[in-house]
Amino acid sequence: MRIVCLVSIGGLAVLWDFYSRRIPNQLTGTGFLAALAWQWSANGPPGIFDFLAGAITPVIVLGILHYFKMLGSGDLKYFMVIGGFLDPRRSLKCICVSFLIAAMISLAVIIKYRILKKRLYLLIHYVKKYISTGVWEPYIAETENPAYLHMSLPIFLGSLLVTGGWI
Repeated sequence: MRIVCLVSIGGLAVLWDFYSRRIPNQLTGTGFLAALAWQWSANGPPGIFDFLAGAITPVIVLGILHYFKMLGSGDLKYFMVIGGFLDPRRSLKCICVSFLIAAMISLAVIIKYRILKKRLYLLIHYVKKYISTGVWEPYIAETENPAYLHMSLPIFLGSLLVTGGWI
């Protein structure tokens, strides 16, 4: 049942993200309710604590990336939904696996488009601008980024690998 929910919610999140670059709140809200219901049915009332601990883990670990606008709120909420289905240890494992998959995709894109110098320049410029102004802005504007990474896909793949027991 858990894997069916994760595949359904994840598949819709990926489709919506690729279509509109957003993961709607209705989907993540439904995911939270499904995760809570699954934890309750699998573990009884103590499942509520598993749900809360798993869902809060991504906020603790990834909140800083969201604050610096390097991770979208939809992606963070999607991580929280997955964490609600898992315990904190596996939620953290899913985060690590998802970022590893994202790094592999990004490396492939950097190699394909030969944009390593441009990416390093943007990173250095971003850090210098923050140091001089103290203002946080999005790391790379979507209009300037032809190699935009839809993080929902690595999150989806990571959740399948962790939930399926392959990692």
